[in-house]
Amino acid sequence: MRALALLSLSACGSGTWVVETWGEAYIEDTIPAAEFADGCAVTYDKFEVTFTEVWLIDGNDEQAAALDAPFVIDLTEPGPTELGRADVKPNSYDTVHMRIAPDAGAPSVIAEGTLTCDGEAKTFAWAFDTDTTYGCEPDELSIAAGGEDRSQLTIHGDHLWYDSLSAEDAEVRGGHIAAADANDDGVITQAELAAVPLAPTGLDVGPYSTVTDLGAYVRFLTQTLGHIDGEGHCQVDL
Repeated sequence: MRALALLSLSACGSGTWVVETWGEAYIEDTIPAAEFADGCAVTYDKFEVTFTEVWLIDGNDEQAAALDAPFVIDLTEPGPTELGRADVKPNSYDTVHMRIAPDAGAPSVIAEGTLTCDGEAKTFAWAFDTDTTYGCEPDELSIAAGGEDRSQLTIHGDHLWYDSLSAEDAEVRGGHIAAADANDDGVITQAELAAVPLAPTGLDVGPYSTVTDLGAYVRFLTQTLGHIDGEGHCQVDL
């Protein structure tokens, strides 16, 4: 009986959890005017994200695997980009943990590019120090002995342009950002964003009443970027 038990354990072996990240076409190519409620468009030259924790969580809410983070990835490069692989016990898993945060001088998120509204192009180069933990719910992540399954940490670049911090039907808009270029030099700085009171813009802060200027508003939106496997849901711990 003892020998049989050992044989069964050996036969179980382990599987491989593969993790990748992708910014999809909105970051790699462009967010076209058709996606903006006000007809603007955005092209990113750089969209860098720093992943400081990437874990797989088992049914007992314990860490089943962890990648050797951090990873600093520019998502404008063609992807998906593989971050790593880890051996795990054969099982079905329902939680992927990721943390996007500053590390060793690297901001959590850098977004640089061009916003075009009404035919006028304005550039931006923003860096953020937000620290966001996501508990993500993959769809049917099942890893068999000797096999592998994959999770994609998907980053949604259109979220930086949402007109609401909480509404599920938030629309993508850029006019309020373009208008923040106070000196009209064609460059939208974070200082200019911070100088714009939020109330006159009509943007919806939902329950987040402490967000009172446009700079804080865009900064908050950097904490909504993460999804799993495309459109999969992630719970955010702000």
